[in-house]
Amino acid sequence: MSVISNKQLSLLLLAGGQGSRLGGRDKGLMPWQGQPIAAHLVALVRPLVSEVIISCNRNHALYQRWADQLVSDQDADYPGPLAGILSGLKVCTGSHLLIVPCDLPNLDQALLVQLIEHAASEPAIPWVTRTGETWQPLVSLIPQCSLAELQQAWEQGQRSPLRWMLGQAHGVFRLPADDPRLRNANRIEDWQ
Repeated sequence: MSVISNKQLSLLLLAGGQGSRLGGRDKGLMPWQGQPIAAHLVALVRPLVSEVIISCNRNHALYQRWADQLVSDQDADYPGPLAGILSGLKVCTGSHLLIVPCDLPNLDQALLVQLIEHAASEPAIPWVTRTGETWQPLVSLIPQCSLAELQQAWEQGQRSPLRWMLGQAHGVFRLPADDPRLRNANRIEDWQ
């Protein structure tokens, strides 16, 4: 089995959404354990990667504190996470982009290490996480060599990260149903 080293990995933290279920609040800046969730997640993942990219569409000065570089959507109407993934792949310096959304306060390093280890068995394809029967496409590992395919899919109107990943050769990182580490915090009460 080959190894994907941290020198080959770039993190893409997805923090570019509207926060519509949070009354328009910037989800990446929601407080978690005394700091913004973006800062918490970057600190968690930084030992595993050589570069941190944050996809954000507002509050750039705040996000810049935690990122090596920022990317924003080219369209102003919040086209969704696939736009952030495409932007991240375009600028990443690593051979692989580790995707993490900003709404997983219970995420731990062990889960990401397992994902990276699974992906090392077939490093040339995207790897997507699945908990039980539920897909978690925003916790994934995508090789930088997928950029051309993703760009073409985007130009053809694809906007779903999951449909794009499942539409090509891919690996599945399976976890038990209802793994608490992947519980999304989408409502105000989830952050308390």
